[in-house]
Amino acid sequence: MCRRLPAALLCALTALAFGGAAAFAAGTTTAATTTTTPATTGTTGTTTTGTTTGTTTTGTTSKKTPPPPVVVPAVLSKLLASNAISQSEYTSYRRQWAGTLQEQKALGGWRKTQLAGVTALLNELATDKQMTAARLPDLFLMLHENAQYWKAGAKLAYGARVQFPGSLLEWEYYPGYGLQLQVLGTFGEANGFYEAGPADYQDLTQVLNEMEQLAVPRAGGIAWEYYFNWEGGSPPWVSAMSQATGIEALTNGYLATADSSYLAEAHEALPLLEKAPPSGVGVKTPLGRRYLQYSFAPKTDIINAFLQTLIGLYDYGKVSNDPVAERLFNQGNAQAQSEVSSFVVPGWSLYQPGQLDDLSYHELVTGFAQSLCQKLAVAVYCNAYEAWSTDMVTLPSMQQVTTTAPANKKFSFKFTISKPANVGITVSSGGKNFIYTKQLFSSGTHSFAGPKMKAGSYSLAMSVTDLVGHYAHLSGTLDVCKGSCPSPPVPATTPVVTTTTTVTTTTTTTTPTTTTPTTTSPSRTSTITTPTTTPTETSTTGGGAV
Repeated sequence: MCRRLPAALLCALTALAFGGAAAFAAGTTTAATTTTTPATTGTTGTTTTGTTTGTTTTGTTSKKTPPPPVVVPAVLSKLLASNAISQSEYTSYRRQWAGTLQEQKALGGWRKTQLAGVTALLNELATDKQMTAARLPDLFLMLHENAQYWKAGAKLAYGARVQFPGSLLEWEYYPGYGLQLQVLGTFGEANGFYEAGPADYQDLTQVLNEMEQLAVPRAGGIAWEYYFNWEGGSPPWVSAMSQATGIEALTNGYLATADSSYLAEAHEALPLLEKAPPSGVGVKTPLGRRYLQYSFAPKTDIINAFLQTLIGLYDYGKVSNDPVAERLFNQGNAQAQSEVSSFVVPGWSLYQPGQLDDLSYHELVTGFAQSLCQKLAVAVYCNAYEAWSTDMVTLPSMQQVTTTAPANKKFSFKFTISKPANVGITVSSGGKNFIYTKQLFSSGTHSFAGPKMKAGSYSLAMSVTDLVGHYAHLSGTLDVCKGSCPSPPVPATTPVVTTTTTVTTTTTTTTPTTTTPTTTSPSRTSTITTPTTTPTETSTTGGGAV
């Protein structure tokens, strides 16, 4: 249902844009699609898997030792005693908790393990005094959906998405924590419904009405929280990107229906962006304010999340004329303009300082820069957009720098590449490889240690594949000499360039522009389907928490 940029990317890239795990440390991500049938007849699921399937997948999540299973009932009793919940609510929650534990006990194998992870998570929250009355609807909905799914659902890969009959909420699978509400993906889906036009406005309002029930008081306003451990952060945590995308979705709800209650709710969501972490996601700076991807990581600067937060604030502010939104946008815009150029590196973009984007995050941040360029006509955003979109269509080049080496001595082999790419190098003679390596390098001149080699002329083969899939290769020689070598051969450069993958780009006679697959994280495409009778799983390969 994702049909829009940047909403299409948010709908497909959620982990996203969330999840440093999907930004490049090395290599690229591939995905395979399989269709599976759960063990119980009558329930079928279509699962898009990532690179790992089953229930033993481990990612950046971590699982604590579960506390005793009596914690949740004790917290419910305290909430009843303090009149925070009614007797009927208490009875309903106690009955659901007891029933889920019975179901968990009756399950076997991996199904029991999955549900046990969710009940342990609720006990953690109760133990940490985070199970408040306001959060009970969210937490017990999580419990209900997991209990429903793991009775008969198929095994899931990390990042797989699930929707249940009668609901348009998106749930994502995190090993050890079961199915968790994907806040960013759900709001991205809502924005996609708006962009699709009036025929989908009913679905838009359904999503917003469902999410309204799950907003909780936080930081002097309302927020949509995440309830699982992620990259060192303990729940409940929040994200500026998710919050701002929700504000944008509520703005679209107003535009679609003229119901001003959506704007009122969007206004209630603003304080989270102003409040400092860990309760909020706004960090004051000398220039203004930076908005955080994770409330538990105040020093982590993820540029795609920052830019999308500005877009959500801008769109809401233009429609509502809300002075708070205008102030928060201006503060963030001043800070973002000072930062964006530092995320533009030769040939590519950075996810966060020192970490390259993968292809999908590069597409994502390019779309955000384009949007801000169009809205504001500010040079720094337009320049970033032009650079990043050009990177999508620029072919890689490489050059051999080291052409000679001393015999029987270790040496440094140097080469230069024009943009971040996977580089393969082979030095051989007589059918024997003396150097063989393949890894991801950033743009510029690089070197690695060469082994001791006998005097002679060796064949050199180098290949380079950029993150879009453009491929080039070259052939040359490496002369190993006793003493000094004669005049070195002409360094090899890239004479042959081919494209091995389809690049989703369009170009004009002046500025290349990038179009984004209709999906969402970090690139990966996923189709959000709404089941009528059974849960349907969709996934993004890689991904993150938001």
